[in-house]
Amino acid sequence: MKKNWSIKILNSFKELSKLDNDLRHIINKYKLPVSRKESNNFETLMRIIIGQQISRKAAESIYQKLKNKKITTYKNFLKTDDKYLKDLGLSFKKIIYIKDLAKNINENKINLSEFEHSSSEHVYNSLIKIKGIGKWTINNYQLFVLEDCNAWPGGDLAIQEAIKNLKNLNKRPNEHETNIIAEKWSPFRGSAALLLWHYYSKKQ
Repeated sequence: MKKNWSIKILNSFKELSKLDNDLRHIINKYKLPVSRKESNNFETLMRIIIGQQISRKAAESIYQKLKNKKITTYKNFLKTDDKYLKDLGLSFKKIIYIKDLAKNINENKINLSEFEHSSSEHVYNSLIKIKGIGKWTINNYQLFVLEDCNAWPGGDLAIQEAIKNLKNLNKRPNEHETNIIAEKWSPFRGSAALLLWHYYSKKQ
């Protein structure tokens, strides 16, 4: 089933085209990125954790193996032996991270559906307590699940490279420099990230 951006995200793209000529150039030349809206559940957050520091292709391969074995619910993940999970491609570290997430959900220490009506600060403060979940994972969750228009993954290398090319910089900006550049896009920095990823993929 084809997914569509929310009105909130679509409106933020319009605002960004007014705020920055370079972002308007992306929209005019490459059109809008395809919606990557994800469901708000354990499986999605698990998938984001799997994607930490590995290629999208490798992450997708591991995820599909878990899905084929029906290990994408928190209850089934908790019941599965660590060695078996390792044989499917997960590192022991990520097994620990995902099991900690599953345990927190199972024990009702976090409620993902509650986050749909919570502030960004509450979401961040709740998720950061879980092993292996840092800024990158939380920003991706806020952006692709909660559609938080201002969630900003400034440490993402693809975004940094996209900014370097788009702004004709001599070198790729670091996270601090990227965050400064993104200030003018607030409160739509998350939507700007969507456009930058889209631009980066087209330039590859």
